[in-house]
Amino acid sequence: MSRSGLLKAIRQEKESRKTEADRLVERKDLLSSHLAFTKRFFVEKEGQPLSVAPFHPVMCATLDRVFTGEIKRLIINIPPGYGKTELAVINFIARGFAINPRSRWIHASYAQPLALDNSTKVKDIINLEGYQAHWPVRMRMDTNAKGLWRTTDGGHLRAAASGEPITGFRAGILAEPGFTGALVIDDPLKPDDASSDTTRKFINARWENTFKSRLAHEDVPVIVVMQRLHVDDFAAHLMENSGEHWHLLQLPVLVDGESDAPAGDVEMIPHGLPDGPLWEQKHNRAQIKILETSPQVFAGQYQQNPVVAGGNLFKTEWLQEYDELPNLAWRAIYVDTAQKTKERNDYTVFEHWGAGRDGKAYLIELIRGRFEAPELESTALSLWSKAKAMDPERYGHLRKMVVEDKVSGTGLIQAVKRKSVPVIALQRDKDKYTRALDAVPSVASGLVVLPKTATWKATFISEYAAFPDGSFDDQIDPFIDAVVEMCGGGTYTLDNI
Repeated sequence: MSRSGLLKAIRQEKESRKTEADRLVERKDLLSSHLAFTKRFFVEKEGQPLSVAPFHPVMCATLDRVFTGEIKRLIINIPPGYGKTELAVINFIARGFAINPRSRWIHASYAQPLALDNSTKVKDIINLEGYQAHWPVRMRMDTNAKGLWRTTDGGHLRAAASGEPITGFRAGILAEPGFTGALVIDDPLKPDDASSDTTRKFINARWENTFKSRLAHEDVPVIVVMQRLHVDDFAAHLMENSGEHWHLLQLPVLVDGESDAPAGDVEMIPHGLPDGPLWEQKHNRAQIKILETSPQVFAGQYQQNPVVAGGNLFKTEWLQEYDELPNLAWRAIYVDTAQKTKERNDYTVFEHWGAGRDGKAYLIELIRGRFEAPELESTALSLWSKAKAMDPERYGHLRKMVVEDKVSGTGLIQAVKRKSVPVIALQRDKDKYTRALDAVPSVASGLVVLPKTATWKATFISEYAAFPDGSFDDQIDPFIDAVVEMCGGGTYTLDNI
């Protein structure tokens, strides 16, 4: 007997011994835990146990919160091949029909064959003996196509390509309490199309002109599970432009603490995972090193932090690194404050720079956060005090704090002046892109040096590489100020790059 046949025989033997009380307990467990549901029916469907990675319980717990109504808009960013479709599409929809056989679903993916295949796999789970023993969901035979099928209770699943018409169908049910279905979007854009502005913008526009109108009401959940492909892909568009509050679970292939919230009304879901490979069984550190040889693909599809390809102003290869700070001539702190102190998605950035005796600019420390006025002042004073304590004989004197005289920056200037901090109120007469051109010659000449290891380094480089097309550019202003002052600047045009 084959291994799968043996497992089936063992399962059937166990089923035959179960009492109704046992089944009630199991049913309750399967309805309340997405991980338990997926494990239970994966082994029956595939003939082998589900390989559970450390992040799978995090994903499943997040999807549980969708079923309870706690999360209405969810984005999961995760590398390809890490089980997202199995967990967040196929088993998610199958479990939804167990919770409510009247539930109504719309599922979209970048290619019609993928969407239809997922639709078939949902039905395969529903038709399993173990599933039917708990929830005898039946299909209507008059609508049994892969792209559309209905249950005898009035539920349906419409599966289509993300660019395909889906008029005439709704996700969820109006005026019915509890869970009634969802819109589930899995990789709406294929990697080959990510660099096409026309295709990318067409898919992004589908949210406003198609997907949003297909919800029976505003509380019907939307789940988007995808790898990041571009700084302006579907996930970025939803978070930055939809005006909705999104929960985001970001799972990079190489974990380095919790991820910062991107632009938009975004609430990060902590993953609580240890630093290191997300799933050692899939990609260990040596294999991740190989992935890193394609920086563009690695940053987006694997780290969920895309950068601009080719046309970005600053190149990552221009940046140099130091193990230990050399002797410095002088130092300064450069600050870019948020446009509004209460603007949730605006950052304030403090950067401590040193002018090397070798003519290079050394970034020593970076602090980035969203600060109200009292915390803004205390952060500035704390960094000043820490920087002031560095040995001036070796690292030069800390000369000043440079703050742009605008909105919250004006208040900070006044506050630190009262504490005897020598502060320069900076007035700008050029836009950020034009000022960035002045810094390019020095950066391209290898005059900008970052520490080899720093907790903030990856976020800084990602923003640096994406400029001017990234979601954020708050770290670039003080970067430009420091580089131009410490290394010199000059007129620069794109023709010189």
